[in-house]
Amino acid sequence: MKYLSVSLVVVILILSACSNDEEVVTFENKDFANTLIVQKVENSSSSSDKKKTVTDKEKIEKVLSKVEGLKVKKISVEDSMDQLQGQEVYTFGFFKDPESAENGEYAFNVLEDGKILINYDDVANPNTPLITLDTH
Repeated sequence: MKYLSVSLVVVILILSACSNDEEVVTFENKDFANTLIVQKVENSSSSSDKKKTVTDKEKIEKVLSKVEGLKVKKISVEDSMDQLQGQEVYTFGFFKDPESAENGEYAFNVLEDGKILINYDDVANPNTPLITLDTH
């Protein structure tokens, strides 16, 4: 009986630890994004002819709404870099003012395998990358 109780506690701890890594993408507001830059990256390189700038606020909000609500998990920066290697990737970067900022306020990458790698766990916070649990 003691062994069964200890086993149940261990299983519960493992399950709760796994579920703590899962999150849902949300935005309190989308005012941080005045410009969207979409760029295709092939073999870890990009060019200006594969880049599109969008300033239409409706289109920008529509793109953000596509990732809002997705289930994601935290991954390390090293794992996020590994995910980008050797794949064709579309990068979506959101800027309040692209002329004054080197880094955007938010960014994500649509990977060739259908996963979405999100560079920021929150707006203007690129410290914790996230990846979707499902392919899209």
